[in-house]
Amino acid sequence: MKGLLLKDWYLTTKYMHTLILISLLFAVVSVFSPENSFFQVYPAVMFAMIPVSLYSYDDREKWTVYAQAFPVSRAQYVTEKYLFGAICTGALVALLTVLYLVTGADGGAVTLSLVLGLGSASLMLPILFRFGAEKGRIAYLIFIGAICGGITALSLSASSKNVSAATMPTPTPALCVGAIMLYILSWRLSVALYQKREL
Repeated sequence: MKGLLLKDWYLTTKYMHTLILISLLFAVVSVFSPENSFFQVYPAVMFAMIPVSLYSYDDREKWTVYAQAFPVSRAQYVTEKYLFGAICTGALVALLTVLYLVTGADGGAVTLSLVLGLGSASLMLPILFRFGAEKGRIAYLIFIGAICGGITALSLSASSKNVSAATMPTPTPALCVGAIMLYILSWRLSVALYQKREL
């Protein structure tokens, strides 16, 4: 498991450092611009997509087939992707928590990032583990398009009603617990789907 985590860490720092830096910049901006929901949503969704992108790299380079030669079960491989995704979302939540504590701003984006981060990955990963990166990419594009469309519609609706993102309701603790439970259920589903898939 440690080896798999290190592999994904190296891939992340090599191929996704620009995306991470931009997402972190947006996260910082969200603290000082709470009225703009885009700056709150974008980092959470992008961090959630890190394990999705990592799996796409593995599948494209046929590493998923090569990994069968190692003493790593399919369940362990899937578990590592979910663990890495949880670490990414947890790191973003921790950063936002520190920023909001230091600035004294409203910390609504913290719970929003947790719910969006875990929720997005929960929906995408089972599709990839079932159909692979090529077929799953269509669902990935549809999902990203839906997220962007939803953000745009929400922003336009809020603007027309003179409502800022800062005054909109934030996810409750119950919703955060629900997102965590959904992530766990998604992990179990992905394990079952990936074990039955022919590589």
